[in-house]
Amino acid sequence: KGFSYLLHGLNPERILIASEAIGLGRAALEKATIYAKERHVFGRPIGQNQGIQHPLAQAWMQLEAADLVTLKAAALYDAGKPCGEYANAAKYLAAEAGFQSCQTAIQTLGGMGYAKEYHVERYLRESFIPRLAPVSPQLIMCYIAEKVLGLPKSY
Repeated sequence: KGFSYLLHGLNPERILIASEAIGLGRAALEKATIYAKERHVFGRPIGQNQGIQHPLAQAWMQLEAADLVTLKAAALYDAGKPCGEYANAAKYLAAEAGFQSCQTAIQTLGGMGYAKEYHVERYLRESFIPRLAPVSPQLIMCYIAEKVLGLPKSY
């Protein structure tokens, strides 16, 4: 049963990585939201424009959805129940949501998104780690396709 124990041990790692990605995304979203409230152009905050509001709102919704899947995966793991599909889905969804939130923060800040004092350029760099490690998004999709949807193994 060694291999099954190994696979079971990877689930909390994926849940942890998902939590990291959500935290990065939330930190970037907070910086961008503050900037959108404080930065005034033509006598009004840039956050008053839907072109700024909508991507930030979308980032928040994606992070919250990823967080719910992550919490479900953690609850299943803590209860000693199988959670592979939820741990993998949480890692995938959180990594993508975290990355998108960081990218949105850079775009919200514009040229200041590259300034070190705002930290969002660092958040964007760090958001690649949950996307790549410890397992690629493509392998997660293969796992979901095979184990959840019952499709034939593709690799």
